[in-house]
Amino acid sequence: MTDAVQVERMPAIMRAARFVMTLDVAFSLVRLAIMIGTIAFAFSGPFLLLLLYSAVVTAFMCWLLSRWSSRRKLVRWGVIAVEVVSVGGSLLANAIDGGFGWPRLVSATLIPLVLVIMLLTPSATRWFDRS
Repeated sequence: MTDAVQVERMPAIMRAARFVMTLDVAFSLVRLAIMIGTIAFAFSGPFLLLLLYSAVVTAFMCWLLSRWSSRRKLVRWGVIAVEVVSVGGSLLANAIDGGFGWPRLVSATLIPLVLVIMLLTPSATRWFDRS
């Protein structure tokens, strides 16, 4: 007969953070699809570098989201680092581009910042307590 194993329940803030990260990954995938469609019509070197940057950041976000349940400290700090780099890159791209509307502000700046704030809470520290 099998024994039941008690598993610690994920705190509500961590479930919300996982949802916010999933939302961020979804927005990143949509932005990446739009960029791929745009590069088919207007090919340029700088735009190709921006596409490469977005693809790498999105790939890291997907990988870290898949490792969320491991509860390793490295995952928490990796998510924080990738989100900070994502915000910095989007602010830089918006400064170069000159357009900074509400949809772009929410999807590329506010959502990652909310996720970083959630991951800096004490309950996140307790949840990601494994080495």
